[in-house]
Amino acid sequence: MAAEKATTFLTTIPLNPEISKAEANLTPGCKRDIPRKLEPLVKDLNNKVLAVVRKFIDYKTKVLDAQLDCSIFTFNYPLLIEHIRREAIFFHSLLSRIQKREKIDIAREAVEQQRFWNRIMAEHAKFIRGLLDPTEEALIKTANNFGKEFDKLTAKAIKLNYSIANLTEKDLEATKDIRNFKKAGTIGLLNCDIRSIIIPLLGDHVLREANHYLRLLRIFDKAL
Repeated sequence: MAAEKATTFLTTIPLNPEISKAEANLTPGCKRDIPRKLEPLVKDLNNKVLAVVRKFIDYKTKVLDAQLDCSIFTFNYPLLIEHIRREAIFFHSLLSRIQKREKIDIAREAVEQQRFWNRIMAEHAKFIRGLLDPTEEALIKTANNFGKEFDKLTAKAIKLNYSIANLTEKDLEATKDIRNFKKAGTIGLLNCDIRSIIIPLLGDHVLREANHYLRLLRIFDKAL
């Protein structure tokens, strides 16, 4: 909420706080508590989401192509556009599998998620490194080290066999560490303690994704 408020102030772009308030009130439920009449409503919502995400992917592709052939200018790195496009494609794939009621192989799922999120964490670190002021040498060094560490974890995950979910303590610890780094960084941005061109909501965004990946790792670690 604080990051949204600060970003609205800095950009004059109005962000609806009610969405985050509603999200904060969401609670997990037991499968048997789900009313049967809710299923078709969720399925219909998912279909609408899939259609919108597909358009979003097409838009990001158009922007990336225009950036790479030098027909538009943006302050965003090409890798950042590729990054958010890749996230949209991954989300579309996951939601499509749910809609088709595909059977989930937990070991295969764990490896695929590792491959995806380790790369995302590596790129987050590199984006942070490139958006910090040159005087923030200690933070730049830390971000750079995280980028290298998650590059190695990505390479390791790519080599994993689908039948073996080799989730190690190192994956968990590395994700905890970068989560804490992002948390401290977001607080630093909100308190105006860090010199950068990082907008507060971006700090919050990468923090939420680290928390999401950490949750997935813990789930897979228990399941396997």
